[in-house]
Formats: sequence, structure tokens, C-alpha cells
Amino acid sequence: IQAQILELLAEIQRAEGMGMLFITHNLGIVRRIADRVAVMKDGEIVETGPTAQIFAAPQHPYTRMLLAAEPSGRPEPVAKGAETVIETEALRVWFPIRRGLMRRTVGHIKAVNGASLAIREGETLGIVGESGSGKTTLALAIMRLISSEGRIVFLGRDIQGLPNRDLRDLRRDMQMVFQDPYGSLSPRMSIEQIVAEGLGVHRLAGDDTARVTAILREVGLDPETRDRYPHE
Repeated sequence: IQAQILELLAEIQRAEGMGMLFITHNLGIVRRIADRVAVMKDGEIVETGPTAQIFAAPQHPYTRMLLAAEPSGRPEPVAKGAETVIETEALRVWFPIRRGLMRRTVGHIKAVNGASLAIREGETLGIVGESGSGKTTLALAIMRLISSEGRIVFLGRDIQGLPNRDLRDLRRDMQMVFQDPYGSLSPRMSIEQIVAEGLGVHRLAGDDTARVTAILREVGLDPETRDRYPHE
């Protein structure tokens, strides 16, 4: 869908001879479609210039930091004999379609239908597909956040039938990062409260403030932002 929209914008631009201001955090898209680039930080444009020049020889430290964070090259080959971290066999998530006064099931939406996959230690598996193809449902099922049928094996253990008390400990080692921070993070909670909530869920004892500070530093965030809110 994204590629189609970008191509449509390019066609309109060519047909109408219009200028376009494209605002994004996706460096790949900028490299692909922009003639010139302006880099913003803290409300100011800190660097501007032709796209090729900015990507080849950035001058401002912030621009260099952004480009250094951009993935490049190809991932390292997975080591021979690497253990399988997670595996699914014939995973299925069907949602019933109910109609009538008695809400009888007249069919099913086959959101995930017989999905089998395996991910080895050190390996990244990309799941691609159009909107509604079942990508998110598959991830939710693997995390046991929704009901499913089939096998889910994590570190050699079949987790499909595990009770919630056992899943709590397991989820320290398998976690999901949601796509939209504004939809997944409470706007009424500060950064410190959000991070501390996870510590509380896993019943990790200790000084929450010190732990939150350490976690923020570990992921490259300024601990001074802990009192801010997601939209800030």
C-alpha cells in the first residue's frame, strides 16, 4: 500500500508539476523520493541540502547520528547448528461469523490458517503481506494473547496449553513491540510509570526509579525524559 501511494504521489507530481513537502522519519523513503532534505531537531532545521549530499557527507552531528542508526548491508548468516527459538505448526486462528437472533455461526474468517514457521537463534524472520492478511493476528497468537489452534513451541517447550501463571515468567523472554506507540502506550502515564508497570507485572523487586533510569539509558534514551508523556 505504501509503495502504491508513493507512486501515485509521484505520478500526480509529474502530471501537475507541483512541489511536494514530504514529512517522515523513514530514511529509506527520503532517499528514494526526495530531491532535497531538511533535517529537524528540537524545532529547528539543523541541516539541509541535496539528498545525495546529505546521505553521503552529513555535516551536523544529529544527521550523522540518524544515518548511523539506519540499518545497512545484510544480516550476518545464522550460525550452523543454531537452536530453534520458536516454532509453530499448523497454527490456526478462525473468527466465527454469527448471524440471526440466535447468533448462529454461519462461517469463519480464516485470519490465520495453518501457519508453520521456525526462527533460529540469531535469525530475523520478516512477515510481509497487505493489510488484513493476518500478520498481527499471527503475532498475537504466537504470544498467546489470543486463542489459537496448533502447536507453539518456545525454547523446546510447547506453550499452547500453559496457564497464565506460567506464561508470566515466560514473557520475560518473549515479548512483542507494538507498531503504534500512541495506540499501545497510555497517554495518561509518564514514561517512568509505563516502564515501571512492566517491572510490576513481572514482580521484579527493587528501586523502580533506579531500574527505570538504567533501562532508559540501556535503550539510548535520556533518563531526564522519564517524567514526560508519550506524545512529548
